[in-house]
Formats: sequence, structure tokens, C-alpha cells
Amino acid sequence: MPVVGSSAYNTAGQITSLVRSLLNDAQGNLFTDAVLLPYANSAYRAVQRELANAGAGGFLTDNVQLVVAAVSAADPSLQVSITDATAPPNQLPTDLLAPLKLWERANGSADDFVEMVDLTRHGGLPSRAQGVTLSVWEWRADGIYFLGATQDTQVRLRYVKSFPDLADATSPVLVRNAQEAIAYGTAALAGWARGSPLAEKWDDAARDAIESLVSAAVRREQQTARRRRPFSSRSGYTPF
Repeated sequence: MPVVGSSAYNTAGQITSLVRSLLNDAQGNLFTDAVLLPYANSAYRAVQRELANAGAGGFLTDNVQLVVAAVSAADPSLQVSITDATAPPNQLPTDLLAPLKLWERANGSADDFVEMVDLTRHGGLPSRAQGVTLSVWEWRADGIYFLGATQDTQVRLRYVKSFPDLADATSPVLVRNAQEAIAYGTAALAGWARGSPLAEKWDDAARDAIESLVSAAVRREQQTARRRRPFSSRSGYTPF
């Protein structure tokens, strides 16, 4: 018996096929893939945002390692950053939405990574001369900012990511079991653009389907044992 390849992910073509059936155009006379893909991507992004906001683990990426170059001289007025414009290979990942945690160690060493302090919601970076470690960081203006260090520093990054847009019918839909939510949202947008009286109904169906996905994601998170961090480790930056 032949082995049948399988995947937990649907393809964009399966989504658009369902949309055409919903819009009474199963033959694709009007709603071709080219017509539907912009609407499908909008619905796809909406599903991702709802699930990411609910804490779904599929949007986490960890252990991305970047290098922050040393500053040439200690100066309290200096700051360094990693952004989209940083020279490769140390620019921000293209799928990054927001960083969650950063760790550091001397570049080229085999030392353990040490977690850095996030000052994004604690008044921002202080003014002080650079030392041998970065110690603190801040997320602002779509970049990760540091005071800098007097040696090259390797940074380990954990972040929330987005999935790439659907390019054609073969593109994988990287949210599991989301075909109805995306298809209903796509049908609502495509129908609304053409004045369909059913657009509102498909929008309601999309919301219901997204709520089901969010509820499942929340249940999975509730089954995960968590230990509260001591207050001292959650209180933010402590002056040096």
C-alpha cells in the first residue's frame, strides 16, 4: 500500500476553493485565486493577530543569535541598536513582531547566556558609561536599543513572529485547523467589495470560527503548569 504524504497544514488553494463554494462560484468564473488571495491574506493576518494576542505558542521563535559590536570608547551619551537596517547577518529577523526576552554572553565564548533586563516599560535606558556587558535593553521605534558594551556581545533573542503572506495556491497556511476562519473572513471581504448581502453573515461566521480557535489556544495554555516568579525578579531595572 503506497504511503500518502500528509501535513497538518492546509494550502491557500484549499482555502480559496472553499471560498468559491461559499460565494456560489465553484468553477472560478469570477473569484479566481488571483482575485481572492489579497482578501485571504487579510483574513489570514486577522486570525494570526487574534491567536497571538491569546498567547498561542505557534508564534514564538527562540534562540536566534545576533552580535552587537563593541563601542570604541565608553560614553554615557552613546546607544547602539539592532534594527531592520542593521548590516546582515545581525539585522532583526524579517518575521519579528516584537521581542520578548534577550540573553547575552561575550561573543565567541562558550559561557552560559545571562538574561538581560527589559526596560521598555520602565522608563527606558539609563545614562551611564558602557561596561563589559550590555545588561539592559529597550524596544522602541521598531528596534532593540542598548547602551552598548566595550566588547562584542552575542545576544540570544526570543520573539513573537508573523507568518509570511500566501503567495499562490500552493502556499501553506501555517495556522492549524484555521481553514474555516480564514475562508469565512475571505468570503466576507470579497463579498463586501462586490456589495453582496451575505457579506455580514460571512463576517459573523468568521468571528465565531476565530473565537473557537482562540478558545482552544487558551485551553492549551491553561493546561501548562506555571510557577510565579518572585516579585524581585519582576520589578524591572535596579540601578547599578
